[in-house]
Amino acid sequence: MAPKKLIRHLSGKTAMILLFLTLTVVSTACQNVGNTAVLPTPVEPLQLMPPSEEAIDTQPANMLHEPPANLVVLWNEVMLAAVRNGPPRPTVIARSLYMVHEAMYDAWTAYDAAAVPTVLDPAVKRPLTEHTNTHKGEAVSQAAYHMLVTLFPEYEKNTHAFTNLLHELGYEVATQADPTTPAGIGYMAAQAVITDRANDGANAANNYADTTSDIYPQLYTVVNSADPLADNAPGHAGFNPNHWQPLRVPTGTRQNEAGWPMVDHNDPASYRDQVFLTPHWGMVRPFALTSGSQFRPPMPPQAGSSEPYTDAAGNTMTHDEAYHIQTDEILNLSANLTDEQKVIAEYWADGPRSETPPGHWNALTHGICYRDQHTIDDDIKLFFALNGAVFDSSIAAWEAKRYYDYVRPASAIQHKYAGQVVAAWGGPNQGTQLIPGETWRPYQSLTFVTPPFAEYVSGHSTFSAAAAEVLTRFTGSNQFYDGVTVLFNEDFNRDGIPDLLGQHILPVGGNMFESSPVTVVTLHWETFQEAADEAGMSRRYGGIHFQDADLYGRQMGQQIGSQAFALAEQYWTGQIQRP
Repeated sequence: MAPKKLIRHLSGKTAMILLFLTLTVVSTACQNVGNTAVLPTPVEPLQLMPPSEEAIDTQPANMLHEPPANLVVLWNEVMLAAVRNGPPRPTVIARSLYMVHEAMYDAWTAYDAAAVPTVLDPAVKRPLTEHTNTHKGEAVSQAAYHMLVTLFPEYEKNTHAFTNLLHELGYEVATQADPTTPAGIGYMAAQAVITDRANDGANAANNYADTTSDIYPQLYTVVNSADPLADNAPGHAGFNPNHWQPLRVPTGTRQNEAGWPMVDHNDPASYRDQVFLTPHWGMVRPFALTSGSQFRPPMPPQAGSSEPYTDAAGNTMTHDEAYHIQTDEILNLSANLTDEQKVIAEYWADGPRSETPPGHWNALTHGICYRDQHTIDDDIKLFFALNGAVFDSSIAAWEAKRYYDYVRPASAIQHKYAGQVVAAWGGPNQGTQLIPGETWRPYQSLTFVTPPFAEYVSGHSTFSAAAAEVLTRFTGSNQFYDGVTVLFNEDFNRDGIPDLLGQHILPVGGNMFESSPVTVVTLHWETFQEAADEAGMSRRYGGIHFQDADLYGRQMGQQIGSQAFALAEQYWTGQIQRP
């Protein structure tokens, strides 16, 4: 059943909420999922409409507060709208997603016979006679609301989105704990999670700034310079080719003769120097990991080393040989990019004004919930497991990034080919050009270039493989695309062609980094695994990661997803023993 037809079959209040979120939040999200770079205009704030008198009159009084079946998706989507309006910090976003769904899960456990909460007092469990969707819906909504206004205060201040959704669902804001009411229990669940996570190592109180710990007794220090004229920048004798280099990124205030953003070293307003994002994240307390280093991969190839090295594909050579082979692979991909590869690179890019990879997989999961006709119980469990895995992925990937502090392709290629001419993507709408090696750029937004943290391992690969593993285990199948299921908004990219679950269609000129493709490109993924693998490969097409960062990230993600799902399942089946 197509979404618009589905809406007509829903009762008044539920239909009103679903229709509003379909036309505003969800359409914005899906447009962004399809083009995950810089949106041309800011995301519109939520403006929820009150239900009509007709809708209220036709609904029995005792059903006014009966929650819609997709309640969890509604709260997840309004959170993703807040994420899209904030800075692209995948680690912080992964933590926020987990905390919100942890609180919702804990509130829900009070109305489930078997489930054990993570931090809420298990004694709050209510009698079986109260285990109704009405009670679950209010408890879950209060938990979501109080987490969201805590984690995204500026977005709430500017839009009132969270309060509006709570009111539209028929609930007033709970202001105190009460273990005998759904509202009070939801409030308690949120406060329990907030208290539990206050000192989890993320340093949230100081806006997630780098901090010291037993694991990291010293603050992170960078080896190479962002100043291209410095001795420890690419092409100079002091550059270390095995370590990350922060880039000097144009802000867009100055343009060259082609109209592209440029850096003027005499004008500090024309650029910003990157700073490693949350280098301390490997010490954050995880969900299911035993430690941030539990699945740490082997050392990536080291330039200049003659020691033997076996890459992630099983090929053995010296470290130095592997380093140069993997560097040249990215250069060769850049020189031979097809329109389809560019679409893949952009679809999974998840840069500024996007949901980042953790949010992207949450958005994709909405379609699974609709396809499988989930109940509130189903969605509580799925998003709890999904975001536990995504959160652990952020910790494990960043632990490896800090531990190895490895070079990005942009720096490695510019250093290796400084003073030489190479064939590569020449910039927006330029195709392949012969360019000076020291000017090589990845296929990315000209004001983003490459993320502000070390390369190894790929966060995209880790997040995506973990999410795919959870979705496979929860649904009992790896199937993603079915050729039948239409998503909430049937035309996410507004190309006039209905979009199906597991499919993305990009019209002519639909890319954002340039005006490609020249013909319509259709991506679709038969399985979750195929989608996750493409997300990993997209970072090689985009010039962001090397082969081993991608492949080892996939391996880590699968392990993380499996472990996180197993723990989440133990919680909701009551196998966990709480003190």
